[in-house]
Amino acid sequence: MNGIIWQAIYNVVNSFSMQEMSSFTIPGIGLQSGTRVPTDIFIERVKILRDTVLAVQKEDSFYETDMKTIAKEKDRVEEAHMIYRALLRLLHRNGHLRFKPPRDFADD
Repeated sequence: MNGIIWQAIYNVVNSFSMQEMSSFTIPGIGLQSGTRVPTDIFIERVKILRDTVLAVQKEDSFYETDMKTIAKEKDRVEEAHMIYRALLRLLHRNGHLRFKPPRDFADD
């Protein structure tokens, strides 16, 4: 697999390791703070991954079928998850991704 595609996949996965913190003052209560995962970064990184993969790999009929299903999705985060899964399936079908079983030390 091309190194730039691997890095794009890695960036998508790591987009959930970041957190945004916000704090605000509520009159009569005091300071409130919270954290959240920035889903907008995930969505943008999936778009970059899609552009990168489709620059080196031609779409097939299965990918086009997946994209038609995804077009019906209303939630942007779920749509990005579905695109990510469709891209991984496309790469796997064309031999760019191989899932090897973990090494079994009992076989040595």
